[in-house]
Amino acid sequence: MIIIWFLILLTIIVFVHEMGHYIVARMNGVRVEVFSIGFGRELFGINDSMGTRWKICLIPLGGYVKFFGDANLSSNLPDEQLAKLSDEEIKTTFHSKNLKQKASIVFAGPFTNFIFAIIVFFGLYTIKGVPTETIILPIIDDVINGSAAYKSGFKKNDKIIMVDNKQINNFNDVREIIISKPNQNISFVIIRNSMEINILSKPDLIKIKDNEDKNKYIGRMGFTAQYKIIYDELGIRKSFIKSLSDTYLYTIKTFEGISEIIIGKRSASELGGPIMIASVASKAADKGIESYLFIMAIISINLGLINLFPIPLLDGGHLMLYGIQAITKSPIGATALKFHMVIGMIILFSLMIFVTYNDTTKVINNYKTKQLEGTK
Repeated sequence: MIIIWFLILLTIIVFVHEMGHYIVARMNGVRVEVFSIGFGRELFGINDSMGTRWKICLIPLGGYVKFFGDANLSSNLPDEQLAKLSDEEIKTTFHSKNLKQKASIVFAGPFTNFIFAIIVFFGLYTIKGVPTETIILPIIDDVINGSAAYKSGFKKNDKIIMVDNKQINNFNDVREIIISKPNQNISFVIIRNSMEINILSKPDLIKIKDNEDKNKYIGRMGFTAQYKIIYDELGIRKSFIKSLSDTYLYTIKTFEGISEIIIGKRSASELGGPIMIASVASKAADKGIESYLFIMAIISINLGLINLFPIPLLDGGHLMLYGIQAITKSPIGATALKFHMVIGMIILFSLMIFVTYNDTTKVINNYKTKQLEGTK
């Protein structure tokens, strides 16, 4: 299911982004030849009445729109290709548009990602409300393989009602008793499938550091708890205002996080790629549709912001070129464009390798951690 949730999330966000380019291009009289979700070999596609091929391709990591006569957004049509087009056809090319029109078409992709986030937030806040409190329930959510809880027979969805003859109201009551009794027998009374079951278990002995950096020993069972989120209902007006403010807030936070990584204030290991996104999307989906949509909005914001960075081949790189042209009042030369594209490819390829390395390292470390926890 991890792959399924990842593909759904990425397909929707990429579709939204490319639809921004498509809509504004059509508004400016540009003919769109291809609207693609993914790259590589076409898996499925249809043609519409306006001559656009809508298709889904084999490699689902992105998408693109191809304008009539152009290879990409930064290309300039060579004279020999222009000679083959009629005056009417030239008017429908991206190449024929002025800088403001080109910039609006390019900017529309990231901008639509922000609009999408606002719409998702607005829908969540209007229908569900705003989360105000999280209650940790005395109900088991997960059991670590090989842990004391696993060996004692605890299972997902077991509800703990008593521990050492004490009535349990929330998971914090359970945690306090377990921490205070490492390697000591604890009696649990649980409800499983409407049946009351008694379990006697001995928490694992775990060494940690206290606030004074001294060794301290605590108990650990090796299970996690489910939780319940309390929502505060908002009206339409307040939901809209909060959706705007939250989109702005998460945009700023994302920008600050990336900036701190660039200047070395934060570790570059925090950067993640497709594997991390897939993991986050899957965990969010497990918690419910609200969490999944919320993460989708956050990633949409991230995609929109990153695409505005002045990196060649990204939307921000194209906008940078248009800005230079606006200042110099002359088009960018063919040699400079090729250099621009090569630099962009190097940066993006290096970034892909780096985030894939980070993702792989995290997967390996998580696997080793689970293995260690399972042997304790």
